[in-house]
Amino acid sequence: MKFAAVCLLSVLMVTEGTSMFLRQRAAAKAQEAGELLGENRAAGQFFKSLLEGLPKNATKAKQEAVIASLEAEVGKLSENVIKLKDIEKSETKHQDASERLKSSLKGKDKAMMESMDEWSHRSNEKAKVGALDVMSKLKNAIHLIKKGALSGNADAEKKLGDVLQHMSDMAR
Repeated sequence: MKFAAVCLLSVLMVTEGTSMFLRQRAAAKAQEAGELLGENRAAGQFFKSLLEGLPKNATKAKQEAVIASLEAEVGKLSENVIKLKDIEKSETKHQDASERLKSSLKGKDKAMMESMDEWSHRSNEKAKVGALDVMSKLKNAIHLIKKGALSGNADAEKKLGDVLQHMSDMAR
């Protein structure tokens, strides 16, 4: 009788431990994806407000400072894309272990694990696409500033305005 109670208790502890592990894993993935998504959105909004606040005829030094700032952000977003690709490779590499874990789970835990994997893939793709979109807009802004958008070139200024409008639409 005591042996059966000990066995039951150990099974319950293992099941609870697995559920807790899955919740912790889901929370860690959610936090990482959320940070990258938030960083993409914040970068877009920050640089949109920065570029909107610049005068139409900025000094050469101010233009170079803006370009340096934009290029630094493009570099950071590029690192985020690389990080997301590494996460994707890691998840693909560990897919067999994940499938074995799922096959050992039952009911709600298995459904939660499958849902978490789908959500993780979706959010990583969304973060990657968002970063690439912001990078594209920032690179376009850099090109237009170098072309003279802040030093009197009306055509480049108009195109920079269009880029800023697209960044506004993206932020919504």
